[in-house]
Amino acid sequence: MSRLDAINKKDLRELLCMGWMTHDGSWFSSVLQKYGAKAASDLNRQAILAMSAFEVPRLKKALGMEEVTAYEQLREFIEGGFDLIGADFMQFKRIYPGADIIRWEEPDNGCFAYKGIKRLGALDDYDCGIFYRVEAWLKGLGIKYTVTPEVHGCLRHQGKPCFREYKVEL
Repeated sequence: MSRLDAINKKDLRELLCMGWMTHDGSWFSSVLQKYGAKAASDLNRQAILAMSAFEVPRLKKALGMEEVTAYEQLREFIEGGFDLIGADFMQFKRIYPGADIIRWEEPDNGCFAYKGIKRLGALDDYDCGIFYRVEAWLKGLGIKYTVTPEVHGCLRHQGKPCFREYKVEL
């Protein structure tokens, strides 16, 4: 039996996600130091969008989904996707109040991205990458949506409650 067989799935997911987030934060910090906060934020969003072209099909395959054309399928994709790639510290609340609305809220213990970007001193020029990843997934799935509030920057840094509501067209 290999040591990998001894690690349970949850612990493995946590380990892999923490490694990814360490890389992500280190990458952002390196770009910030060399090119500034605005460039780091812009490049981060470009990378998220580019990554979604690979991530969405991989998640669909892992979840056994050929298509996502109905609200319940979208809910299954989002919940399953975050079960696969999320870590315990990423506990954003996802609420599905109707047949075409998805509401995302910051976790009670605060946003890990906000905390990290604040430590780097880059909040003034930071555009939220967390919600942008959700939007990149929707785009990757070919789902049209409107978002409220439409945000530039970080709502928490602006002293406002951090949430997004997506009205999807399926």
